[in-house]
Amino acid sequence: MATGTNSNGLTSAKNAGTTSIEEALDTIRKGGFVVVMDNEDRENEGDLIAAAEFATEERVAFMLRHSTGIVCVPALADRIDELQLPLMVENNTEVHKCKFTVTVDLKEGNSTGVSAADRARTIRALADPAVGPTAFNRPGHIFPLLAQNGGVMVRAGHTEAATDLARLAGVKPVGYICEMNDENGRMLRRPQLQEFSKKFDVPLITISDLIRYRSRTETLVQRMEEQSNVTTPLGEFVSVAYKSLVQENQTYHALVYGDVNDKDVPVFLVEDGFEASLQAQWAQKFVATYGHGILIYINGSEQLLQISGELMARQSIFGMAMQIARDLKVGSVRLLTTTEASFDPHGFGVEISGTEHLATSA
Repeated sequence: MATGTNSNGLTSAKNAGTTSIEEALDTIRKGGFVVVMDNEDRENEGDLIAAAEFATEERVAFMLRHSTGIVCVPALADRIDELQLPLMVENNTEVHKCKFTVTVDLKEGNSTGVSAADRARTIRALADPAVGPTAFNRPGHIFPLLAQNGGVMVRAGHTEAATDLARLAGVKPVGYICEMNDENGRMLRRPQLQEFSKKFDVPLITISDLIRYRSRTETLVQRMEEQSNVTTPLGEFVSVAYKSLVQENQTYHALVYGDVNDKDVPVFLVEDGFEASLQAQWAQKFVATYGHGILIYINGSEQLLQISGELMARQSIFGMAMQIARDLKVGSVRLLTTTEASFDPHGFGVEISGTEHLATSA
């Protein structure tokens, strides 16, 4: 293993597993790389990610040595619009709906556009608000990507992880990323990514970590004025409406039974569909018997599942639901489920006292 220092350990080593998001953000704001993994039900790979404004010839060369070489620059819609970068295709049939724009090279100071130095100049320019659309040749050797404004809470991909990390680090919300592979061209999976992290002292995080971090530290939902009493055969519920601050036109409804303030509260998440409606009836019976509880209705969950992969989409949905539980001042959550949990429910900003399987018989 190598030793030494630079902004994120291109030549350093330490024993590193999954890093805290705080450490990753510190690395990003210093210009260094972070390895970001997604889940096995999605791309099942890792990307090297850094903030575009700090790209250098050395850093880009390091990225090229350890990746596929297809360097992408995720940016939010306002920057993509400023640069007048149209999407590469009108009909996107890519499985994860990754939004490539036309490729670019910076005109001034570049030669072929493909060298590490040329690519670094192009990457920096894409993040520079003083640089406009006429500064670039099209096509080129850098692949801009249109990131969703809501970040990983809306689309749990490396594109959104890059802009989220940059924004949370307090730098311009433009990143540069590349998928990691070995010397034989095979994609690196979790064990190899962990070894890479140790060898080069590069922080290693998952998109799931980032979803949890944002759920804990940001306000992602807002209570609406709309509130009403709902009378059922099981008793009186209060319906509280919420809107998402990161997902356009996304709303939620919390159906609250009894006094939930500062208590251990049974919580059940209700998604779209007929089966979910039946499950909600069982959950209502449970909370009425228990004396208090919350049913959180998630509208539009099917769309999120389609673009993010099931596991990470469910974590994003869960993170938003826990924000609602926190707003309702619960002391802790007793999670009601009808199936075995597919992820660890801890770390989303609300204490989870336990998980209880919901009986589904009449």
